Amino acid sequence: MEPFRLLHPDLVPQRRESLQHAASMLVQMGLDDTVLSASPVHQRLARVVLASSGVIEWTPGYRTQECDLDDRFGVVRVGGDRGGIFLSGVLIAYLDVLENAARMRTSITEDSWRTLLWAPTALFDHVLRRPQVGMTVMPPGCGTESLPLERIQAGQRLYLALMQAVRFAVSGVVRAQDDRTLVEDCVTLATACLRAAAVALAFAADVPEGSPLPVVETDEHRYLWQVVGEVRAAVPRARFEQFSAALRRLNDVYTACPLLVAGG
Repeated sequence: MEPFRLLHPDLVPQRRESLQHAASMLVQMGLDDTVLSASPVHQRLARVVLASSGVIEWTPGYRTQECDLDDRFGVVRVGGDRGGIFLSGVLIAYLDVLENAARMRTSITEDSWRTLLWAPTALFDHVLRRPQVGMTVMPPGCGTESLPLERIQAGQRLYLALMQAVRFAVSGVVRAQDDRTLVEDCVTLATACLRAAAVALAFAADVPEGSPLPVVETDEHRYLWQVVGEVRAAVPRARFEQFSAALRRLNDVYTACPLLVAGG
């Protein structure tokens, strides 16, 4: 199983300025969120390049409290170019989900698919301060292969990557202080990533006669527990209600799991 590189939770960027250089580099290379609507050939090439150590500098040797979960899904925690690792990890996880969906039919609805694919565009829009101009979403393929183990792995890896994106966005809320525009931008991104994370979990469980895998409380969940009160105090009530609804939806995907429920 090819390892999937993710930052150690303590190394997740906290300000969009720390991602801007990496995001600009990926845009210049044609390896930003637009690859998710490119041709399958382009996507396969993009994945190879994004995973290359010649493009993103990384250093191994990090462990987390979730080492068993990481080992189960082939996740390797790394340091190095935080911005590059963070963004490339999100894109690689998405490319793996797209490939699996093209080869193996999925019951995920088109609306949920659109929710899933909006998050990386929202992330790049936020980091680069791009105007939101919409996106092209290709429906999932109708392949006939049976790849349940790959489906579970791809969905779970994307879930983990998206929860780091949630942590990044929520850190922005906490650190924005009196910048109301930035606060609202950050909580909007956090909500989009939470909604996408719920779809990623549903995708991982979308296997024939499969039983949902237990979701272990991650570092990202513990961080959200710590700061949810600050988020509630910082953002307008309507935005917080959207954020907390997305958290409840994430919890509902696996009702047996003690995930974070806020605003209840």
